[in-house]
Amino acid sequence: MHWKPNSWILIGVLLAACTAAATAQIATTRVADTIYHANGTPATGTALISWPAFTTSNGDSIPSGTTSATIAAGGALSVQLISNAGATPIGSYYTVIYHLDDGRVTRQYWVVPASSVAVKISAIESTVLPTSVAMQTVSKAYVDTAIAAASSGFPLDSTP
Repeated sequence: MHWKPNSWILIGVLLAACTAAATAQIATTRVADTIYHANGTPATGTALISWPAFTTSNGDSIPSGTTSATIAAGGALSVQLISNAGATPIGSYYTVIYHLDDGRVTRQYWVVPASSVAVKISAIESTVLPTSVAMQTVSKAYVDTAIAAASSGFPLDSTP
């Protein structure tokens, strides 16, 4: 078989394109913030971050996984994460467990948007519990009122 010089150029261009596509990176968002103790002093420690498998809003499949980030002196935390805002399944979230230097362990749920600038934790922390840990919550005042109403023979609702 006889190859023409132009055929070799075409094959080279196709190989280069395939290599570039195979090494394409999925965009990440940098989460950067300062972590504090309840008394206002900067914390140090570790943030353990885990996530279930999800498909990004761009159609990229992300396997489940874990990573960790050091909370440095002065409370500095910085970590790169793939956006899970608008991901499938709906309600995908990162679970973040802080292990702080004072022995406290706390948990947060993050929904990370696609962003070219760093985002703060207050902007991504989910205020609604994910569906996998969802529960109905009520205030103490509501419970006290409901007990008082039931004790007096007039419950808050009329369902049997």
